Amino acid sequence: HFCARNKSRTWGELGWQKIVVCVVSDGREKIHPRTLDVLAAMGVYQHGIAKNYVNQKAVQAHVYEYTTQVSLDSDLKFKGAEKGIVPCQLIFCLKERNQRKLNSHRWCFNAVGRALNPNVCILLDVGTQPGKTSLYHLWKAFDTDSNVAGACG
Repeated sequence: HFCARNKSRTWGELGWQKIVVCVVSDGREKIHPRTLDVLAAMGVYQHGIAKNYVNQKAVQAHVYEYTTQVSLDSDLKFKGAEKGIVPCQLIFCLKERNQRKLNSHRWCFNAVGRALNPNVCILLDVGTQPGKTSLYHLWKAFDTDSNVAGACG
């Protein structure tokens, strides 16, 4: 939807370059192998790279990044540029230990957020399927009123 907004000063054809999708997974032992397979197929995860220790220090999390133009629909069918899928910048943070949802939120805001310094950050729980224009309307609430500090919908 963002890239289809031809008359927008902010969005348009290259609007995808202003969006980063960050997935934080709570525990390397807990994540389902098929989830890792999907992320690997999209290019943002590599099997066999994650290690428990680096230089005799326990690893806290593994961070992968990739810009993909492959998507999976609800029927688990791959779609790409030929179906109008625009590129998507992905960051996948695979935490070593399961430390619950709030810890994952901290990783999102304190680690990834500090590195990216976003104007707007939208948090979605696993399983949430936003409507086609939902994220745009959430962003728009922040864009039109500088007094807005949070929004839900």
